[in-house]
Amino acid sequence: MPHTTPKTSRIPGPLHKAGLFVLFAAITAALCLLLNFLLVDDLHAYSRVTLGEYYAQADAVDTVFVGSSHSYRSFDPDTIDPILGSHSFNLGTSQQQPDGSYWLIREAAANSPLKTVYLETFYTGYNQQKSSNVPLACYLITDYMRASSPYRYQYLWEMGGAAAFADLVFPARHAIADPGELPALWRGKLTGGYNAGNYDWVTYPDEGEAYRDRGFVYTEGTSIWGFGTLMHVDASAPISPFGRANLTRIAEFCKKQNIRLVLVTAPLPSAYVQDTQNYQAYVDAMRSFAAANGTQYWDFSLFKDTDLLPIGFDDFSDMHHLNGQGAETFSKAFATVAARSAAGEDVSSLFYDTVAEKLATSPDSTVQQGEGN
Repeated sequence: MPHTTPKTSRIPGPLHKAGLFVLFAAITAALCLLLNFLLVDDLHAYSRVTLGEYYAQADAVDTVFVGSSHSYRSFDPDTIDPILGSHSFNLGTSQQQPDGSYWLIREAAANSPLKTVYLETFYTGYNQQKSSNVPLACYLITDYMRASSPYRYQYLWEMGGAAAFADLVFPARHAIADPGELPALWRGKLTGGYNAGNYDWVTYPDEGEAYRDRGFVYTEGTSIWGFGTLMHVDASAPISPFGRANLTRIAEFCKKQNIRLVLVTAPLPSAYVQDTQNYQAYVDAMRSFAAANGTQYWDFSLFKDTDLLPIGFDDFSDMHHLNGQGAETFSKAFATVAARSAAGEDVSSLFYDTVAEKLATSPDSTVQQGEGN
């Protein structure tokens, strides 16, 4: 009987399969990186610069401001720190939701010797129903958190489940650039657009807006739209379950970590507050929450001292945001109040108890010039 050599099996073995998988994964990753480079506009993202700068100085940061655009357009660390003796950083991001604030506080506590958190509490965010209603608010944070941060992935999972991770791998799903801007973006990415301290891509002269430093954005101009409200407050539920749940876990985390927490609403135009039905219910709910959780709530829309905080029509860039001039004035007043509070003074008497008192006693000039329209 003739001797025959067994034929080699063509069925791939485990090592061969693993090698093919690794090769496929590497090719996929390379394609994603290439497409992200070609299609994604991250040069214009304030949060890219904000988080990059934060991580670079995280070891020194003892105070953070957290919240939506009312945070990064209102609190200027360069003005506040000389008064408070702090090293603060503004971690505000566009449309930031209460859960985003929670995860950023967790991130700051993990990376910095954090002593104080000032949580900006513009009322619309605390009346949101769920994070997935505003997914971009999450991506503006998670896109630029450190890859090694566990909170990056916890936040993504909590917001959108497994589907949210597709946007992490391929940000072009939510941050694709305008085709006409692509050549300029490619040049910027290749010629220092990502360099620390390069604010060219987050400066908008035509729009009167510019990133300054440590998370603060300076804006120019005054409102051309009047001061009509974005939304009214539901008197029977002035804080949504989503808002309250995140306030609660922020307060519990800060208490557990021995971090001082203060809830703050940056000043809104008096005409805006006047036009917002049941705003008092929101103030009362926040004050009650603060009292029940061992913290404080300062709503500077109800601030009494118009000499310390002399703001009016010329200090608001739109219906409800301070402009740069207003932010500088407010930052000084805020730091003065915060310093007095840190020294042990009860500063609650610096604020009116009610919206009605504020509007009757010392409304700002937007009431005369805007009348809430």
